[in-house]
Amino acid sequence: MWIICLLLLIICSYTDLRERGISIWLLAASLISCVLLMMCVEIYGDSYEYIDNLLIYEPDIFKILSSLIPGSVLFIISRLTKEAIGMGDVYVMLLLGFMMGFTNTAALLFVSMFIASVFGILLMLFKGKSRKETLPYMPFLLGAYVWMLFSGMLQGVQIGL
Repeated sequence: MWIICLLLLIICSYTDLRERGISIWLLAASLISCVLLMMCVEIYGDSYEYIDNLLIYEPDIFKILSSLIPGSVLFIISRLTKEAIGMGDVYVMLLLGFMMGFTNTAALLFVSMFIASVFGILLMLFKGKSRKETLPYMPFLLGAYVWMLFSGMLQGVQIGL
């Protein structure tokens, strides 16, 4: 599952930088692949040990609903700021929550927001940018994900490097 998250974030970062938008088709394909993977684990997980290790967390209805909280927080922030954070960013965060669980997604949200805010402050200080200028959020989300992935901060992820 961590590979699907990584590929999703790489493609979304590229399109967010290039087109300032995120493809709904990419999100739909990612959601379908995630659901299919969860179904395979549920059906074949007991028979094949390596399949059982594919998921980041053991989904049940409570965990799935709670995993949507970080994306919902981002949605509220987006509405309060008159969509300073785009809805594509919100949809990606909701999808990541579904794939990674509450703890990982909340940590990813906070780390990526911190990185984006530091970068924004540096741009204002050294490049003379104004507070009103927008930044694509997906590259910060990707950077935070990669950093958390390789530092071992993501719970339940075994990348085997």
